[in-house]
Amino acid sequence: MMSAPSLLRTSVRSSMALAVAFGATACIGAVDRADFDAAMRTRGGGMTTSLVDDGLTALAARYGVDEVQVTSVDIAPVENLAVTVRNPANPAELDQYTFDGEHLSESSPVVVSALEDLDARAFSVDDVPALGRVEHLVDDALFHSGLDDGQVVGVSVYRAGGFWPTAMVESSRSRSLVVFDADGAVVGVHPL
Repeated sequence: MMSAPSLLRTSVRSSMALAVAFGATACIGAVDRADFDAAMRTRGGGMTTSLVDDGLTALAARYGVDEVQVTSVDIAPVENLAVTVRNPANPAELDQYTFDGEHLSESSPVVVSALEDLDARAFSVDDVPALGRVEHLVDDALFHSGLDDGQVVGVSVYRAGGFWPTAMVESSRSRSLVVFDADGAVVGVHPL
């Protein structure tokens, strides 16, 4: 049996060894915040399928429905989703929301022209399978843009004679708009 002083020394040494081990592993792989942010931007900066899914799920819960009808979906870096929703209780009204990956904003009313055909503009996320593969949209936009140091600064979906999700890719000297079909295949690249 160990004496009390010997047991205390062993305990202190073990605690110190654990502290050193945890401290060393916490420092290994440490990345400067600016480098981390730059790496995140090149990977889409938080523009993910789960952001869209979670945001639309939160909206459906807010309205007490299984699925919401929307007229626009805009995804931006740093987990920013903006959605214009057709109010299920009053389909002639549109509300805009933002979602940051955790919190859904309060609604902001959207002015609707008496001439607008909301039936022709509204859609569900199921109408645009590309929204189920946001990470691929970001990767494909970066690849097809032809911009060496490009970053996707936004993905948007509207209904205008069909579904044409778009991704804006910017570099330090130029930008391109990459257009997809509803399934997420690239159909055009337009340097701007």
